Amino acid sequence: MHNYRICSLDPQGRIFQAFELSCRDDLDALAEGERLSDKSAVEVWDGSRLVARVKPGNAALNAQDSYSL
Repeated sequence: MHNYRICSLDPQGRIFQAFELSCRDDLDALAEGERLSDKSAVEVWDGSRLVARVKPGNAALNAQDSYSL
């Protein structure tokens, strides 16, 4: 199990809420991040490594979303 941090972002990209959870791997952590991205974007972190950013409502990606899922 790894400790991950999921950060909810406001429209300006600033963290307004964060919490830690234990997950088996990146995919489990991303699933949790996706579940929490209903109203705001979230970032999933494994220590100092950004795993991914999930757009609000898991919206479609565009060219500027290199870290988004």
